[in-house]
Amino acid sequence: HQCPFTRHAFERPRGYAGDAALIDYLYMDHAADELHAGREIYRYMHGQPSACSVRERRELLARMMDETAGRRPDGRVLSVACGHLREAESSRAVAERRLQELIAFDQDPVSLAEISRLHPGGIVRPVCGSVRSLLAGKAAFQDLDFAYSAGLYDYLSDSVAARLTALLFQMLRPGGRLLVANFAVHPPETGYMEAFMDWWLTYRDEDGMRDLLAETPLEQVDTVRLFRDSQDNVIYLEVTRR
Repeated sequence: HQCPFTRHAFERPRGYAGDAALIDYLYMDHAADELHAGREIYRYMHGQPSACSVRERRELLARMMDETAGRRPDGRVLSVACGHLREAESSRAVAERRLQELIAFDQDPVSLAEISRLHPGGIVRPVCGSVRSLLAGKAAFQDLDFAYSAGLYDYLSDSVAARLTALLFQMLRPGGRLLVANFAVHPPETGYMEAFMDWWLTYRDEDGMRDLLAETPLEQVDTVRLFRDSQDNVIYLEVTRR
């Protein structure tokens, strides 16, 4: 626990696993800030395949934001459980304000405060809310061109994940895309994460990802695509509305 990444996960300073500050340890390299032996553990974890997958995921989301802006100059994007929304910092569309709106939805007000600091007065709109509020209809969005959830599904049961997928799909306008990411079954670092970080994920394979469409009306679906990242760690489910 001299490794700051490992210690942060174990102590859960924001009250839950996988918070935005923890993921920032994977996006950024803070090894130079550490003076003790834990620095070498952190360096090792920062270079592991799962960490590479998290950084690759950020760049994929930024590209898809840019593609959305290319298709529609009035494009509307929703990020569910957005964390610090670091992918927006890599998006040209966000920097050039070529989207109508990017809704940053998260239950953590500290994360949303960081987003407000980084994106003042622009197209990014922070909204505080939980999965429960979405499922209860207390938070709702519509006419979206791109909706995605990068890390949330790693913590959801199958039934909740299927309900949320159907709900997000209904928020799309015709031609809109939904992208859901989930870590595949047991990447190499799983043992370390569970033993030393007390960090437990819900892993899914391709069949498990297809099952997320169990409550989505398939007659409204245009295309479905499943693909993995270059590390073979993260599975993506992409669904386009007819």
